[in-house]
Amino acid sequence: MCRNRSHTLVGLLMLGVMIVAFSARPLLAANVVKGGAARGAPAAAAGAGNEPAAANAGKGAAGRGNPAAAAPGTGGEQVGPGQGESSILGDLDSGMILHEQDADSRRDPASLTKVMTLHLVFDALVNGDLTMETKLPVSEKAWRVGGSKTFVKVGEMVSLEDLIRGISVQSGNDACMVVAEHIGGSEKGFAEMMNAKARELKMTNSHFQNPSGLPDSEHYSTARDLFLLAQSIARKFPQFLHFFQEKQYTFNGIRQYNRNRLLWRDPSITGMKTGHTADAGYCLIATSEKEGQRLGAVVMGAKSSKIREEEALRLLRYGNRMFETVRLFEVGASVRKLRVWKGTQETVEVTVAEPLVVTVARKDRAALEVGLKFQEPLSAPIKKGDPIGTLVVSLGERELMSRPAVADRTIEKGGFFRSVIDTIRLKMGW
Repeated sequence: MCRNRSHTLVGLLMLGVMIVAFSARPLLAANVVKGGAARGAPAAAAGAGNEPAAANAGKGAAGRGNPAAAAPGTGGEQVGPGQGESSILGDLDSGMILHEQDADSRRDPASLTKVMTLHLVFDALVNGDLTMETKLPVSEKAWRVGGSKTFVKVGEMVSLEDLIRGISVQSGNDACMVVAEHIGGSEKGFAEMMNAKARELKMTNSHFQNPSGLPDSEHYSTARDLFLLAQSIARKFPQFLHFFQEKQYTFNGIRQYNRNRLLWRDPSITGMKTGHTADAGYCLIATSEKEGQRLGAVVMGAKSSKIREEEALRLLRYGNRMFETVRLFEVGASVRKLRVWKGTQETVEVTVAEPLVVTVARKDRAALEVGLKFQEPLSAPIKKGDPIGTLVVSLGERELMSRPAVADRTIEKGGFFRSVIDTIRLKMGW
């Protein structure tokens, strides 16, 4: 009789090379892939930010937090409580949370809001709605907006590239208003777009009222949500990340320096944004890249700019020292071949539609396991991209993550004789 059979593939990852071990054991027996590719290497198988006038909204009530992503414990050194009211540390590529402190309390984001504004600007660029050379008009409302400024002039036509630098480097509230009015039609329309993007990114404890972080009781976010926002920027827009690393910018003859002083202190720092108001305290989204590992730390409610910098740097260095980012499979990498029945081809390559990346404590890397679960028999027709299994990453008995395994090609249903022959083979167990 033909039976559905569940198999788990396990291969051995050694020095960045995957050696697939096929099981000769009975049905339902498990193979495992132990170890991992070298960190950062592709798998071998295939307002305000110190801007005093841009005071932000009062704190919203603490929201119910989302459960943290599985954070692999170090079993050794632990990072102690920080000096910010709220903080989080995570891997920008795997999304795994490595440390958190009151990360789901709603707080004033201050000028960290501008990272969301830039996300929508980058969306418009990628979608072809705008170019870097597009000139945008400066309204009187944009010119009059309070707080930190790029010093655009009413009636002036300013290139989008200048406005991006005005936001990312100079933290200009006026530059934020210019892009908001153009992209959203109005400040209110842009705020609606910001909230729609927040829902898309699963920022469940965030709500935006304006593009810069100016005071509003209904304008709030959390450390966890802002990490998700930074992660989205880092993943989707590598071509624009250099804007967050620029240390100074001159517009209309006025030179201003990036308020993220970590850019001067540590060469691994890649961004991203500062914020400060009397109610919000000193806030910072800090990102780093070192030896292929990209981390993000969010600090909110620190008592000084020095404390927020020290706290963010402490978290980033802890993450880099204690954890490894292991890139198991890149998009399109071959995992293994599976037998296909009743089709125009007899095998299909299993691959992944998104990178399979995991973060583990350095001491636990050798215990990392990856398995491919799939059902037999696998019969045509199969379309390219169809899920045909699940890749599961585990550490001992603990499942860290799972991702769909998909077909790399379309296989049409075979002819009459192919169907008859394969039906007989399946029934006979050939």
